[in-house]
Amino acid sequence: MSGPVRFRYRNQEEDIDVLIQGDADWVEQIRDELGLSGNGPGFLSPVFDSAGPRPSSRSSIRSSSRTAESDDSISIRPGPEPDPSKIPASIREIGALDIHQEFVGMNLTPASEIDFNAIQKEFDALGPFEPLEDAGTERALEEKTLQVLMSQLVQVHGMIAIPETMLHSILGERFSMSLEEFGKWLRRLWRMGRLERMFGSDGSDSYVPFPYWLERE
Repeated sequence: MSGPVRFRYRNQEEDIDVLIQGDADWVEQIRDELGLSGNGPGFLSPVFDSAGPRPSSRSSIRSSSRTAESDDSISIRPGPEPDPSKIPASIREIGALDIHQEFVGMNLTPASEIDFNAIQKEFDALGPFEPLEDAGTERALEEKTLQVLMSQLVQVHGMIAIPETMLHSILGERFSMSLEEFGKWLRRLWRMGRLERMFGSDGSDSYVPFPYWLERE
């Protein structure tokens, strides 16, 4: 059998349902990989266009010839053959990339070089804050304060991931919350869709705010 075909195999007792559709050679290859090739279990049938009549064997041969001719024409790509020698090589020794130097070249400041005292002073100058007008917010004033701080860190200082410990060092005393309580509160905001949580390889968490949440008043 050639051309487009459909193979179907079901075994309700073992909860197996296999449906493969495509060119006959490709379908047979997949069947062979699944151990269902040849005269094994399942049902193989040709696929015809539902809008037209089922072709006869003679018309199928003519259709196969036309398909082969069209495949040959498609394989001839326009333009000159690609010349790999004209592609500039970009070779870098493994481990030779200097991340910090790349940051400098893009005028980005690594998180380790951020002046936390300056951030604290900038943040204190933005207050006082009004609580969020959201009935679904359990800590309306605290959430508004966190919103302003994270907006400052993301939009002004370009941070893409804000460590939980950093947020707590700035807000923990203001909120009278321990690091454990603060972390639980951040995770509730994450589950509510306010923040995106990022898991660190050392077991620490970082967060980044969703834009729609930063715009909430």
